Amino acid sequence: MVSAISSSVQSVQYSSSTSSDDAAQEAALEKQIQTLEDQAKAAQDQVDAARLQQQIAALEAKLNALKAADAAKQADQNQSTTSAAATRQAEFDNKPTTQSHLFSM
Repeated sequence: MVSAISSSVQSVQYSSSTSSDDAAQEAALEKQIQTLEDQAKAAQDQVDAARLQQQIAALEAKLNALKAADAAKQADQNQSTTSAAATRQAEFDNKPTTQSHLFSM
């Protein structure tokens, strides 16, 4: 009977030790999984950030091209307006605006 009690106590101690080891392994594995998930998220965040930076650069290039086109168009309009205004003023002042007016018969 003493040996049965001794055997039973050893069994409980072994079971307790195994449970403790299993819990420690589970905790270590859960921590490792969490670490890897965090690394995966950080890597995905970097990929997403790089993709967004590319989209931003493309949109900025498009915006700069539109601004340049608007500036060129505005410059053409200003030059055309100035030329048209000068022509109208010359006509108002009765000044010849082209060489064809210089020839008189």
